[in-house]
Amino acid sequence: MRIFAVGDIQGCYDCLRRLLDHAGFRPDRDLLWCVGDLINRGNNSLATLRFLRDLGKQCIAVLGNHDLHLLRAIASDAPPPPTLQQVIDAADCGALIDWLRHRPLIHRDKKLRWAMVHAGLPPQWTLHQARKRAKAIAKLLRSDRWQQELPPLLERGDTIGEPSDESLAFALAVFTRCRFCTADGRFNWHNSRAESDTPSERPWFAHPEARWRSDLPDGDPRNCRIVFGHWAARGLVADQPHVLGLDSGCVWGNRLTLARIDQPEIALFSIPCGVTS
Repeated sequence: MRIFAVGDIQGCYDCLRRLLDHAGFRPDRDLLWCVGDLINRGNNSLATLRFLRDLGKQCIAVLGNHDLHLLRAIASDAPPPPTLQQVIDAADCGALIDWLRHRPLIHRDKKLRWAMVHAGLPPQWTLHQARKRAKAIAKLLRSDRWQQELPPLLERGDTIGEPSDESLAFALAVFTRCRFCTADGRFNWHNSRAESDTPSERPWFAHPEARWRSDLPDGDPRNCRIVFGHWAARGLVADQPHVLGLDSGCVWGNRLTLARIDQPEIALFSIPCGVTS
């Protein structure tokens, strides 16, 4: 079985199908990992959700911040982004929402030696701590009270940032929104650019003393790499031994990228995507 990981799809359904065909993806024999942001800015979130859901066990997807936009709209009756109205109006909306809220925040395959998260991890967490927090959020999202409990977690917004914060709101923000942070895990939630002007800030994956690095088997980053998305301005991150960033800005008219990760040498596939309405 071949295992592929795809960057942020954001509702660009036609581009996704063309890329899978380009890579020779076979749903009857291959496995697709999705780094989150499955929907929103593109023009066909509904078809994207239906396709990924219908892949069944052959699709493993983590939640991204744009996926949470849809869950929040359903939970709070807030006006959804226009590109998500098609999902809300669909006859199978309830089934799609149930599928989406049962997606995890982090996925790890020890045998494959890969883990997946949408945005990133803080330097102060081990992988074990990250998974523990992700399970707590997943339990909330899968409960009967998810519609009451999710909106407050998202309302704190840019006030989150203390490294000592152990709340689920902080964990959810890190998993789905982080980019730059200091060595002690103080995040800059406002900068989505490729670089930071603040000397103490680095990309979340660039702090050499991050605890999740030391948590890797034998201390060797090649024994477990983390695949992520979320950072279109940064683009493809394929030059690091311990992470692989796959958000190459499809929805902005750039490219959608797919990586085969079940072999020693990563194979990359990408296609250009037109600007969507």
